[in-house]
Amino acid sequence: MRQGTRAYVAASVLAQVCSLARYTIMVRLLGPEQLGLAALLILTSSFFESISDNGSDRFLIQDRDGDKPTVQKLVQLVFVGRGIFISLGLLIAAYPTALIYDEPALASGLMILAIAPLIGGWMHLDFRRVQRAHDFRPEALGIALAELASTAAIIVAAYYTRDFTAILYGLITRAVVQVIVSHLTAKRPYAIGYSKEYARRLMMFAGPLVVNGLLLFIGSQGDRVVIGHQLGVTALGHYTAVLLLVSSPAAMVIRILGATNLPVISAARGDPILLKQAADRLAGRAVLLGLGIAAGFALVAPTAVDLLYGQAFHLPATVIALIGMLQAARFIRLWPTNVALGVGASRIVMTNNIARLVAMPAAILGFMTLGGLPGVLAGFILGEFTAMIVALALLNRQVGFPAWDGWDRVAAFAVAFAAIYAAASAVDAGQYPAAAILAALLGGLAILVALRERETIGEVVGLLRTLKPASR
Repeated sequence: MRQGTRAYVAASVLAQVCSLARYTIMVRLLGPEQLGLAALLILTSSFFESISDNGSDRFLIQDRDGDKPTVQKLVQLVFVGRGIFISLGLLIAAYPTALIYDEPALASGLMILAIAPLIGGWMHLDFRRVQRAHDFRPEALGIALAELASTAAIIVAAYYTRDFTAILYGLITRAVVQVIVSHLTAKRPYAIGYSKEYARRLMMFAGPLVVNGLLLFIGSQGDRVVIGHQLGVTALGHYTAVLLLVSSPAAMVIRILGATNLPVISAARGDPILLKQAADRLAGRAVLLGLGIAAGFALVAPTAVDLLYGQAFHLPATVIALIGMLQAARFIRLWPTNVALGVGASRIVMTNNIARLVAMPAAILGFMTLGGLPGVLAGFILGEFTAMIVALALLNRQVGFPAWDGWDRVAAFAVAFAAIYAAASAVDAGQYPAAAILAALLGGLAILVALRERETIGEVVGLLRTLKPASR
């Protein structure tokens, strides 16, 4: 039985609302250039977080002995070490980063930002351990309080500072609140310690994920690196503001699906039939939501960008469609990667991100041939599709699924992307009848996908009914 599922979903929704609120206010108060500098702070921090992400907190869920205090002490020791590593990395990278982007103010900002991971490393991971029993209440509370506090800190700081340093107040506040809540909600006393017995097993699980971290950064943050370097800080600020409208909700759903499905997949790994059912359930949800992200963003975002940020942030329909497609392509990867993590095949995740490296040369080639932002985005979309194909092929082989399993879903995604881009191009060209015809074709494809995933839709509807409060 899942405890606190509704609270976890509500907290995740609250986190994205807070994220949208604080970035909208930052856009209005700071402008694109200062927002671009704030994005560079987060980008640099994300680099060190990615290359040190060993997945040890997920080890508490995935490993058969993850509930033992000895294992938890080891993982919490690793977390402390990771926080120190990220903090030192930010201090060392402060001046080189400022020189690369020719922004001297970045150096002091990065040195102050080093406080956040140093604090965050002392997180009590009992909230992750209890998820073995599908209890999400502690994490839900931590997310809600940390996001509210972080948002309040950023808004107040942005009002008074009127520069990119406002983000520092929010990130440090978030780390403090997360650590405090994690200790207050823990059922076990906090302790760190080394265990030779489990260190090797953790290393075998975490090793591929550590290598995977750098690859993950390039795949998930490479677009911002290329845009910031090739198009400048102001262009990065524009892109970051628009990207937030789709990446933030997508990240919320990924977190929810990942957290709720990983324990189920891990529990079913010894039974091929149950594992196939759990994998299909996750795949269906990922496909339906991914297509909804791509189509919905292409439809709604042009108006939303103008209303939230003003005409200064207006982008062509094709560029907005490409941004939504990129995030949808990243979103659907949660299907094979979470199944791989659930069965302990973390090397598939690493190989998946190796395949994503195709995106960097493709993005540079796209920038040189197609030009500007559209070329960069097209290259990264190609990289995501390549990674998806590689991950699915390896997963089917690893767990014994049929070799062709899931390929119809990938094909539907590719066809939908082509229709969405063609419709956006027609809108930019003023050819509205053609856009309407393409939208109708996309609707037909949506019906076919819904028929394919009717079991998943039925399960979701049933789940929503159980979550609905009983009438009095």
